[in-house]
Amino acid sequence: MMAFVARHWGTLSIWSLLMLLLAGVYAASLMSPYRAPFLSGWLLFGLVLILVTCNYLKRLAFLSSDRPLDWFRIHVSAGLLTIGVFILHIGLRVPNGPLELTLALLYAAVAVSGLVGLVLSRMLPRRLATHGEKVIFERIPTMRNNLREKVEAVVERTVSESRSMMLADFYDRRLASFIEGPRNYWGHLFASTGFRQALLTELSALDRFLSEKERGSLEELGDLIRMKDDLDFQEALQGTLKYWLFIHIPLSYSLLILALVHAVVVSAYTVGGH
Repeated sequence: MMAFVARHWGTLSIWSLLMLLLAGVYAASLMSPYRAPFLSGWLLFGLVLILVTCNYLKRLAFLSSDRPLDWFRIHVSAGLLTIGVFILHIGLRVPNGPLELTLALLYAAVAVSGLVGLVLSRMLPRRLATHGEKVIFERIPTMRNNLREKVEAVVERTVSESRSMMLADFYDRRLASFIEGPRNYWGHLFASTGFRQALLTELSALDRFLSEKERGSLEELGDLIRMKDDLDFQEALQGTLKYWLFIHIPLSYSLLILALVHAVVVSAYTVGGH
């Protein structure tokens, strides 16, 4: 138990502080229901601000120590806590103004994208580590082009040596579109190997029509197909992890800006009302 606390002291401290703040807002809502939306709104804004700036905060020099904070866990904990604060803030009712409704829908989009990202960050890295050789994402287009050239070289050599067009026809019919770019994104994302197996099965079916030399080329093409499919797998999963941020981060910044506008409008209305 002590070892767990020692490893996660930063996360536990932040989580305890956030829970105390939430408990304070809830206690205030019991004593003064009219103040609860004001307090919960600013707490929610503060949490979103922390979430948006989390990457910047972890880079600050004074946070570097022998026991660095686990900012990912802090981000997840604070993000989950915002759900409770948001429910407390709106009071389980549908917002009735255009600004409030837009803000609620934007928060929902941020929360859902965040939960999706949490699931992806837990599942996809494990699958990447157990499927083929990990490659640098930015090098994938070059590697795919090299594989395309190897496939074309095998087919051209076979046609030249055997004078048979069997593999050339298969290339035009099935392989050309496969090796030109990334394929089977959804299949790789959901761990389906049906596309790969169908292609290899169709390739193997040519064996009985080929000469001994052509069978050697058939095996080479099978290996290259597997390599290309592994490359597509890496691109699909690594790309999903990267491009998910292009959805979540802009939504988060939009939420922060609109929440600030909402706070200004509410404050102005409150002051004007008095």
